[in-house]
Formats: sequence, C-alpha cells, structure tokens
Amino acid sequence: MSWDFYWITPDAEEVRLGQINSSKVVQFSGLGYAPVEHFLQKIPSQNRSLHLGLRFVPRVVQLSLWSHLASASAQDAFHTTLLAALNPDRGSGVLKVVLSDGSTTRYLDCYIQEGPNFDSGDRPLWGAHQFYVVRFVALKPFLRGISPQSGSSNFNGATPVDVAVNNAGHMGTYPVLTITGAANTPRVTLVSTGEYVELSYNLLAGHHFDVNCEEGTINYDDVAADPIPLTKASTLFYVPRGSQTLRLTATSGTGAFSYSFENLYLGI
Repeated sequence: MSWDFYWITPDAEEVRLGQINSSKVVQFSGLGYAPVEHFLQKIPSQNRSLHLGLRFVPRVVQLSLWSHLASASAQDAFHTTLLAALNPDRGSGVLKVVLSDGSTTRYLDCYIQEGPNFDSGDRPLWGAHQFYVVRFVALKPFLRGISPQSGSSNFNGATPVDVAVNNAGHMGTYPVLTITGAANTPRVTLVSTGEYVELSYNLLAGHHFDVNCEEGTINYDDVAADPIPLTKASTLFYVPRGSQTLRLTATSGTGAFSYSFENLYLGI
C-alpha cells in the first residue's frame, strides 16, 4: 500500500504532491526516532531547582519527486506549479501523509528548508526522466494524528476520581492539563508512575490554570502565573503509550478538569 503526500501552505492551500503534471513521489525519508540532547534546566516550581531534561533535535525530512514531461510547455507548467506550492518564503506549513486507501492520515508540522532546484542551463530532452528534491525541517520530528486526544471530569474533594486516557501513538506524549475552580490544592496523578502535578493554591470558582507539561508553562486565567504555584514534588509528566489513568484529588472542591495531548507516530 502506498502513501499520498499533501503540502498545506500557511494560507491553508492544500497541494497534492505527486499529482502535479503526472509527477510522482518516489522517496520519503527522515522519519523514525529522532536523536535527543540533554540539558540542565530550572523546573517551574517555587524553589526553582535544577533537573536534567531532554529534548528532541529537529531533523530533515526529504521528498523526491519524479516527472516524465513530454513537452517544453508541460515542463514549464510543472515548474511554475511546484515553485508556487513549495516556496520557502511562504514560511512553515504542514506535510499531510495519507495511506492510499484513505484509512490513515498523519500530519507533520515543518518548514521548507530547500525547495526544488531546476537546471538553469539547457532543458533536458522532452520525455526524459527528471528528479526533484524537497527538504523540510521538522522541529518536532514526529507525525501527529488528525486531532488531539482530550477528555474531562470533575474533582470530588479528597475522594479520588479516576479518568481513563489512551495514548494510541508510538511514544510518550506530554499533556496540557486544565484545572478550573473551585478546587483547593488540586492534584493530578499519573497512576502508572505515581508522578503528579499539584498546585499549592486555593483556586476559586470561575478561575483556571493551564499546565503545559511539554513547554513547562503554567498560565492563570490565560496569563503566565507568577509566582508559579507548583509544589516542590510535582513533576511535569508525560503520558506513556497505551491505556493510562489520571487520578484527581484535592483538599476540597468539585472544580472541573480537562486534558489534551497529541498522539505522536514514528511513521504512518
């Protein structure tokens, strides 16, 4: 089974690569598990302690296009259409990958590092086989699903409330947790590891915290929280693959809780 490739421009224009003047995508490379680098950073807690973190290194993803043009006009039309769609000056976009039967769709957020190059000299013989290479840089070098996984529930004071989640991707993924008052010292625990995010705060009704476990940011009513109310033992955890449970507890209160995360894939 083959893949179909689409480039979605910043203007939301969708171009099917491999179908421009009967061209075809003959190579797609660069995905897989990306290399990582380690670093020391301050965690967003009240004591600003250091811990060892890691991040994925951006990587190049490459497409090779093949064309078989029968005339000079067809060649010119192909070049014009391809350059208009894959113009690095237009900024970042999304590479959409679809199985040919339409059963699976993945997205890769990236920007064009190098667009197609055309020989400035003599045109090749009409009817000759030609190949063009396009290179993209993916800052987060993993494919994502069509839409994030999400769900919601409510706190019930000190009585635990379990929320079932399912990471259907190929690797762990960091969630965004939203806690809305009223809730006093709310805690969200990843049951499988015992790690938790706990806010040392009496959150009143109508106010909310957004905890982005990947970016390490915490917003209070959509503004960066200062000081950051995470307790010292809190961990900005990631959700491992498979079925998991988030457990909600608080000193008191029945405020709302919601989560979202991307399913990340090494391939389609």
